[in-house]
Amino acid sequence: MAKWNPDDFQKDHDKQDKNKFSWSFGFGEDKHQQEATDQSAQDGGGKSQEKIDFSASQDKQDKGKKKQAKSRKSVGILLALALIVFMIFNCFYILPEGQVAYVTQFGKIVSTSREAGLKFKLPFVQDINFLTDKIMYYDVNPSEVLTADKKAMMVDSYVLWKIDDVSTFIRTVGGNTREMQKRIDASVYSNIKNIMGRLQQSEIITDDESSRDSLNQQVTRFAGEELANYGIEVLRVEIRRYDLPTDNLSAVYDRMISERQQMAAAFKADGDYEAAKMRNETDKEYDIMIGEAKAQARRIQGQAEEEYMAILKEIYGDKDKADFYRFTLELDALEQSLQGEKTVILGPDSFLAQILSDGGEDRPDDEIQK
Repeated sequence: MAKWNPDDFQKDHDKQDKNKFSWSFGFGEDKHQQEATDQSAQDGGGKSQEKIDFSASQDKQDKGKKKQAKSRKSVGILLALALIVFMIFNCFYILPEGQVAYVTQFGKIVSTSREAGLKFKLPFVQDINFLTDKIMYYDVNPSEVLTADKKAMMVDSYVLWKIDDVSTFIRTVGGNTREMQKRIDASVYSNIKNIMGRLQQSEIITDDESSRDSLNQQVTRFAGEELANYGIEVLRVEIRRYDLPTDNLSAVYDRMISERQQMAAAFKADGDYEAAKMRNETDKEYDIMIGEAKAQARRIQGQAEEEYMAILKEIYGDKDKADFYRFTLELDALEQSLQGEKTVILGPDSFLAQILSDGGEDRPDDEIQK
């Protein structure tokens, strides 16, 4: 029969304990002692058995302490690493493009930054906040204003603005964009009302682009000077359109039509007057030119008749010239009379008959008769 060896029992018991209690990491010594006591009670409670159980329990307690120490060391390392990572994340921050960051320490702004990238701050005592650095658009509510001639107009406009001084912007409006838009709305309306109140409606409603740009520039300048106290920059105030109030729109249109008709009638009357004046002047010049032409024709005709009479006088003063002149006149008359197939009857006393009879003695009678 083999002799019992306590070491062999210890080895088997350690294996069982290892499999049985490997999950009980960090439970403390009291639990191991309780388990050892329960185990010894189940085995019969002999003195030799109690010694063996106490020895095994002591070993397990030593191993548990080592495991606890090791686990506590690992937890401490993990906590230290976590603390380092946490501090690193609290020391640095990333500023995105198109935003402005401001660092506060105990509620006070200590620094601002607009350049995108990785930035540094003190951990735990400093907080980081972000605002937009982009140009913002605000549509001003349409408002009614009175011109210098007491005519109401509806003005629709918009504003382009951006944050310029972060500290002033935070101090005045608390970094609230909606609150800033209310201030912009009030300032732009006030300046538009003041500027348009000094202008006539006809000066505002015009096709001249330069006058409209001048109005926008004035509103932009005055509103920018007022709103600079809030730490913002007003880039542009643009008036999109001018409208008439709905309740008096028809009356204004009727009055405008009547005014335009009166202007058209005045222009037409001026045109008729100018046309009549030009016609009268033209007729006067025409009559003068016709009168001068007729007078000149009569003078020329008188001079011609005078020369004609002088020639006749000279002709009739000489008998031969007078006879020759008479002869030429008779020939002309005969030529005109003998146009076509005609029969001319001449008396014996006719000068033409004498000419024809003198020149036709050797010709046949029928040819002479012709």
